[in-house]
Amino acid sequence: MAEFGDFITALGEFGLYQKLLTLLLSLPLLLNSFQMIGQVFMVVDVPHHCNTSWILAIAPNLTEEEQLNLTLPRDADGAYEQCSMYSPVDWDLDSIVTYGLNATEKCRSGWVYSADQPPSLLTEFDLVCDRKDLTDISQSIYMAGLLIGSMIFGTLCDRIGRRPVFLIAILLQGLFGLGVAFVPHFYVYIAFRFVVGTAVSAILITSLALATEWVGASYRPRAVLITHCCLALGQVILAGLSYGIRNWRLLEIAGSAPMFALFFYFWVLPESARWLVIKGRVEEAKKVLQKAASVNKRTLPPGMLEQLRCTETRSGKRRSCC
Repeated sequence: MAEFGDFITALGEFGLYQKLLTLLLSLPLLLNSFQMIGQVFMVVDVPHHCNTSWILAIAPNLTEEEQLNLTLPRDADGAYEQCSMYSPVDWDLDSIVTYGLNATEKCRSGWVYSADQPPSLLTEFDLVCDRKDLTDISQSIYMAGLLIGSMIFGTLCDRIGRRPVFLIAILLQGLFGLGVAFVPHFYVYIAFRFVVGTAVSAILITSLALATEWVGASYRPRAVLITHCCLALGQVILAGLSYGIRNWRLLEIAGSAPMFALFFYFWVLPESARWLVIKGRVEEAKKVLQKAASVNKRTLPPGMLEQLRCTETRSGKRRSCC
C-alpha cells in the first residue's frame, strides 16, 4: 500500500506544476503586504493647529500670521500649540490686541492643516489630539480581524477545502479593501478593515496549506520561503507606491483593485489532493494527481492510483489515508 507521499514523489516533488502553483499562491501574498502595513503610509503626521476663524468675524482683514498670534498659545519652544486655543471672546479687535487673551481650551471648531498636504487619513478624519488614539485602535481592530479570521477560516479550510476558502478570501479582500477607499466615516473604515483582516488571515492560512501539501517533504521549506518572500517584496513595492501616490484613497485603490485580477483562480487553482483523499473524495484526488503528473511530464506507475484510498476507524471516522 503506497503512502500519499509516494504519489507526490512519483509525479515530481517540485516540478513545473508545483512551481506554477507556488507562483499563483505568491501573488495574493504580494498584495497582502499592502493591507498589513498600508495604514502606516496613510496616516502621515502633519503640522496642524486649532481652527480659530471666529476672530475673522471681528476683524476680517487680519493676515494669517496675525490671526494665529492673537488666538493660539505657544509651547516652550515657541511653536503654536496644536491642540489648544485661546477661548473666543466678544471683544473688539483693539481690546484683544491691548489686553490679549489668556484663557485656553481645546479645539472647538476642528483643526487647520497645511494647504500643500495631500489628503490623508489623519487630515480627512481629524486623527489628532484627543482623536489620535483612533489610529492605534483601528490597527488593533485589524489585528483582531486576523485572529478571528484564523479561527473561522482555519476551521472552514478543513471542512470545505483549501480552494473555496482561498477564493472567498480573495473576494472579501478585493471588495472590502476597495470599499475602504470610499468610506465616508472613520468608524466605517475600522469595520471594513476588520473584514479585510479576516480575509488576509484566510489567504495566509490556505496558501501555506496548499504550498506544503502539494510538494515533497524536502521542498516544503522552499515553497513556504518563496511565498513569504513575496510578502516581503510587496512591502518594498508598497513603499515605492506610497511615495508616488500621496492621496490615501487612491493609494488604497491601487493596493486593493489588483485583487480582482486574480478571479481567474476560480478556473486554475487546484484543490489539495491530500485533503480530497482525507475527505473520501478519492476520484477527484486521482484526477488532480494525474493532471499534476501530466504537467510535470511524469507518468504515475500502473495501478498506483488504485491504491489511493482512506482507511477508517471502528467508529467509521476517517483517520489516515494512503
